[in-house]
Amino acid sequence: MQQPDKRRYSVRAFLVAGVIGAITLLGSQQGVAAGSCQADVVFLMDNTGSMGSMISSTRTNAATILNAISGDDERFEGIDVQYGLATYWGDPLEYKGGSSSSYHCPVATEYSGQVNNIELISGVSYYLDMIDTWGDGWNNSLWNLSLGSSMVVVKGADFNWGRYKSGGTFTVATDGTYSVTINPWSNWWPYWSSEVRWRFCPVGEDAGGSATGFREIARKAFKVNQVITESKADVISSMSEWSTCSSPGGCGGDWPEANYFALHQLATEGAITDGKCPDAYTGTCTDLGYKTEDPIGWRETSGKVIVWFGDARSHCSTVDANEAIDALLSKNIVVAAINTKSPNYGIDTATSCTGSSSSTGQATIITDTTKGTLTNNVSGSETTVNAILDAVSKGIAQVGSGAAVTFSTSSLKEDTQLFQTLLDSKDWSGNLVAYSLNDDGSINGAPNWSAATELDAIAAEDRTILTWAGGEGAPFRWDSLTAAQKADLQTSPTGKTETEAMGQARLRYLRGSRTDESPSGLGFRTRGSTLGDIWHSSAIFVGKPNLGWPDSGAGFPDGDDKYSTFVTAKSERAPVVYVGANDGFLHGFNAANGKEIIAYAPGNLYSDSISAGYHRLTDPTFNHENLYVDGTPTVSDAFISTTSGSTEDWHTIVIGSQGRGGRGLFALDVTSPDTSTFRETNAVDLVLWEFTNSDDAHLGYTYSRPTIALMNNGRWAAITGNGLEDTATDSSGGQAQLFVIYLDGGIDGTWTEGSDYLRIPTGSGSTTNRNGLFSPAIVDLDNNGTGDRVYAGDFDGNLWAFDISQTSDSAWAVAHGTDPLFTAQSSQPITVTPTVIQHPTVTHGSSPNLMILFGTGRFLSEPDKTLTDTQSFYAVWDNGTGNLDRSNLVSQSFVLNDDSAGRATDTDLEISYSAFSGRQYGWYIDLPTSGERVVSEALVFGGIVYFNTIIPDKSVCASGGTGWEMSVKAQNGGSPDDAVFDFNDDGEVLKTRDGGDEYTIVVADGEDYSVGYAGRKLDPDKGMPAGPSIIGNKRFTPGTATEAGEEIVDTLLTDNESDLTGRLSWDQLFPD
Repeated sequence: MQQPDKRRYSVRAFLVAGVIGAITLLGSQQGVAAGSCQADVVFLMDNTGSMGSMISSTRTNAATILNAISGDDERFEGIDVQYGLATYWGDPLEYKGGSSSSYHCPVATEYSGQVNNIELISGVSYYLDMIDTWGDGWNNSLWNLSLGSSMVVVKGADFNWGRYKSGGTFTVATDGTYSVTINPWSNWWPYWSSEVRWRFCPVGEDAGGSATGFREIARKAFKVNQVITESKADVISSMSEWSTCSSPGGCGGDWPEANYFALHQLATEGAITDGKCPDAYTGTCTDLGYKTEDPIGWRETSGKVIVWFGDARSHCSTVDANEAIDALLSKNIVVAAINTKSPNYGIDTATSCTGSSSSTGQATIITDTTKGTLTNNVSGSETTVNAILDAVSKGIAQVGSGAAVTFSTSSLKEDTQLFQTLLDSKDWSGNLVAYSLNDDGSINGAPNWSAATELDAIAAEDRTILTWAGGEGAPFRWDSLTAAQKADLQTSPTGKTETEAMGQARLRYLRGSRTDESPSGLGFRTRGSTLGDIWHSSAIFVGKPNLGWPDSGAGFPDGDDKYSTFVTAKSERAPVVYVGANDGFLHGFNAANGKEIIAYAPGNLYSDSISAGYHRLTDPTFNHENLYVDGTPTVSDAFISTTSGSTEDWHTIVIGSQGRGGRGLFALDVTSPDTSTFRETNAVDLVLWEFTNSDDAHLGYTYSRPTIALMNNGRWAAITGNGLEDTATDSSGGQAQLFVIYLDGGIDGTWTEGSDYLRIPTGSGSTTNRNGLFSPAIVDLDNNGTGDRVYAGDFDGNLWAFDISQTSDSAWAVAHGTDPLFTAQSSQPITVTPTVIQHPTVTHGSSPNLMILFGTGRFLSEPDKTLTDTQSFYAVWDNGTGNLDRSNLVSQSFVLNDDSAGRATDTDLEISYSAFSGRQYGWYIDLPTSGERVVSEALVFGGIVYFNTIIPDKSVCASGGTGWEMSVKAQNGGSPDDAVFDFNDDGEVLKTRDGGDEYTIVVADGEDYSVGYAGRKLDPDKGMPAGPSIIGNKRFTPGTATEAGEEIVDTLLTDNESDLTGRLSWDQLFPD
């Protein structure tokens, strides 16, 4: 069989390498504990006066809600769920009494009505508390206290009138029974009946002192109604305690409530608050150190979700947002907020606790940080039930993903190896294993080596680990770190700063020392292996240079600097496999024996926040809520300067990305992976730069995998989408954008837009509705080796074309003005790298005459598995016409769609590519199964498009799913005319109707004909299929449940002498 010859492409695609990949074992993410499927769900309800409707809806539908979460709803099948209930009222400061910074008497009889008689004693200071639930205030003239006909009250200097806060100290001159007359500011109905309420108490009345955490006061702000239990009957019974103005907290004394305090008490099992306010807080700090000692009873190994109901903002002078967040994160608790009000109001009111303005709502801060959800405008039974179930399902969801396997050669040879990456969710360890392939492409027995085994055998001090410190590469050693980086390693699980010795111990742990892992030493997190989990990062094999760059022209050097000279000089280079892991490092392993030869810790991932940074990896409660180097690296040869003032030369460059682990990229020089070069003392030369969100806020989480290419201005660049969740606030903030980052742009330690890097905004997205661009495909239209056109999809379903063909980078722009090339349906994000081929049937079409192939759907975070929007696979023709949509394409249809019998599509579908009127620009297939989507890149081989779909289990606790291996014609999405793969797995591809690999279609007149199958469903035991990989005449599809090489699905393909288009690409380095 003839193997692909990359130099023969007339359309050279700098597509991201795709015969690369990882196999991932699904495991828990934020919410559900590793190795289990348990969830504790606690309902936290505001019981102040305005919450009657929400309380009623929740209580009325309690049985429906609990039964659904217990398994009646398919999203919750297989989960061991237990439940708890809690209530909150006004903040503790409202019940303290006795000072101008407080409102309510902690222990007192409550009065109502306009006239009451009370016994008072002269010489005693009393505190009067007038309870203002409507918020219009009290009027000085409408309150009086008299003995007979005389007013004998003396008001203290702290006595206040007005909105929300009324009352203060007073004394009387004579003992006796006093008549109290009191009216609200608005002396009309309905306030007489609902607002005329007050209390009084002697100043200094015991409320539980500081030694007990003021329990009596704290317990008026928060109460556990039902500890966590499996009994739904007990939970429903305990809900009877929920009512407006319930005891002991009453109606609350003002608009803000004890939201933050309640969340803190739930998270800490009723422990004491820190007794202080933020340094920047300018008001009166009211945190005296409160605790309820009222535990909810979280199970240690469960996922933890709080469903928080409310309609008012929180006080923050007792517990502020940061203190609440720290407590929640220390227990890995997800908060799902149910707001009865509109966005930026109610519990999501944007109020800062530092005296400065804030544009972010309080509930948004809590839910974003805990990776929960916020649902606004919830009212009525149906919306309440739906909001609760959606919130809980997203809170306890798990997610997993797979990618393709990696090969050591571009063609099947005697020494070809297959590399497989793994994770174990029980302890978040990982592995990279290598297998040999037989001559027929099958996997030859046991692994050749295990990277985890080899890494565990290396002493921590003997590893070569680099990082970024002080604006340059540095050894990952204590004395080389900056003060801020040391502060990260000195941060405890509770957020406190520990000693330098503890910081050094954490550094040793990260380098691989096991001596302080629990239960020994300092009790750090126990690991199954030093190598952390490899989740979304695929492995990249780098052998000797073999990219086929030309020896001259278009900016390529000639003479002594020509590429072929570099290829010869590095022909004996040791092969290395690079992969990112969530132990905080990009790893480089010797491909011959699996030994680690280098590792890199990105500088932008250091943080002394309780919820981020490298110190989190040592926390025994770490539950994979933090990711680190979770993106696939990119490798290419480039002719550049690697230090300021140095001459240009050929170098092999790795660009690392972080996926959801961080908003940053980094560049390493891996030209010479020998022991004399890969040394910590060479860190300054090996680490070229980091480019992060701190350099440009338009860069989001780096889900987009860069591609390295020579640009038409003669400079080498990493081209990438801006990813998701950028933080820019200017006019282009939130837009999907293309970054062109020059490889020599950051070598001086600084980044200047326009000279060191470029941004090309699309105009799609805003700061209130953020979009993001995913991995690009770069195409060389004139076959001179430089990138001319870029295709990339965004989160909103737009496929963008960018024109980078001009020699001046100021002319590079969106190809169709302000319009995308194509827009899919709503809720169809494009998260995969497009595959680009020449049009399969139109040979002389208008430039660029390319067919862009891609699927839609997302599987990026925990809640995504429950999505059921219809997704599609598209083929869009780019002939220079932009702003296309589905109406410009032709819909394919299934003539067979059966889990067992397979899939077939209309092989004869006609598409009017050549019409002058009513021209059609491609085709699409709507995926028929609920939840089915495409999250991996397609391959094109012999005119057939090979792509895989996934169908995640809808149960938020399930770790599996299934999917389809699809094979359709590039020209119209139809079934192949003949069999192209071994459908029945008998070891042969038989192009006959009775051979088992073709499907027979009977037409209306009784005639029949056979076609190749368009799809085969993956065995459910294999899990969800990763992206396809093809070598020789074998298609390899690992599943998310694949644990060993022999479990990888390998399918025999028909012999084909066509070139493979797609993932075998110019930026992947293969030996001959």
